[in-house]
Amino acid sequence: MAGKRAIRAPLYHGALVGAGYVIAEAMGIAPGPLGPTDGAFADTIAIFVSDLALLAVGSAAGWLAGASSSSGTDRAR
Repeated sequence: MAGKRAIRAPLYHGALVGAGYVIAEAMGIAPGPLGPTDGAFADTIAIFVSDLALLAVGSAAGWLAGASSSSGTDRAR
């Protein structure tokens, strides 16, 4: 949705949506994609990897949404 609404930089807007989800996950509002693991180091790596994956998926989704809505039908010429 953010990529479709963004006239410029849909990749950036998708990453912002991903960052918003990571923040909601940190506050306990949204569930995390991975469960707790054994040990502090393994848990830290799991959180880092899952947050990075969420940002990548958000960026890709924003880019794809921006690319699919680039027909220019509602823009002034």
